[in-house]
Amino acid sequence: MHQVTNISYGEGSVNIVLDSSSQMEVTAPEFRFGDYSSVVTSCFTQKELERISEGENALLTFYFVVSDEVDDEQLLAQYSEAIEKNEEQIGRLTEGIYLDVKASKTISDDKENSLVTLSSAVDVQMDIPLYLIGEGRSYFFLSSNMGNCELIEDASPDADVLTISTDIMCPGVVLYQDIGESLVERDDKVFSIKTTHLAIIGIAALVILWAVLDRLHKNSK
Repeated sequence: MHQVTNISYGEGSVNIVLDSSSQMEVTAPEFRFGDYSSVVTSCFTQKELERISEGENALLTFYFVVSDEVDDEQLLAQYSEAIEKNEEQIGRLTEGIYLDVKASKTISDDKENSLVTLSSAVDVQMDIPLYLIGEGRSYFFLSSNMGNCELIEDASPDADVLTISTDIMCPGVVLYQDIGESLVERDDKVFSIKTTHLAIIGIAALVILWAVLDRLHKNSK
């Protein structure tokens, strides 16, 4: 996937390039940002934004690579340890696909600079591969930055898209969890419980109403 989005900023502009590739048999999913304007203000410093506003052009490049395995044994160990700790709190988590992210920025003819930490969080959206989609399934992203792992929950639960709010561009792994594996009560479970209660109350009300009407009918004879 290759996508270029141009954002005007004052007298200048920023081209945001999103590239993705796959090291698996399946095609790389599409990636996008929830708000491209916020990406601009989150990636550049105030001085850099002033340069752009005065008429200079800038470039932001994001490169996403998905795979079904990781060669770095140390990174795998970090993932395993973090997953185990989180499972104690929320239930079993299953590894889906691994994601490597690289980002950079440049203004005019300046040297390209790597981009890891942003000044504020942005929403990154990824289309979930079809083979990972399951009914009632929840998705997470476990990021790894310099040995520190953070579990990020899907910001907009959807069967087809994973949205993570993050201020770090770093590798990680997409995880998923089925309803029966969760230790945390979800909204859909609460809804089903409430629906059951309403059904029981409705049946009880009908029984009472029938009894009252039957008694009134007998008394009227």
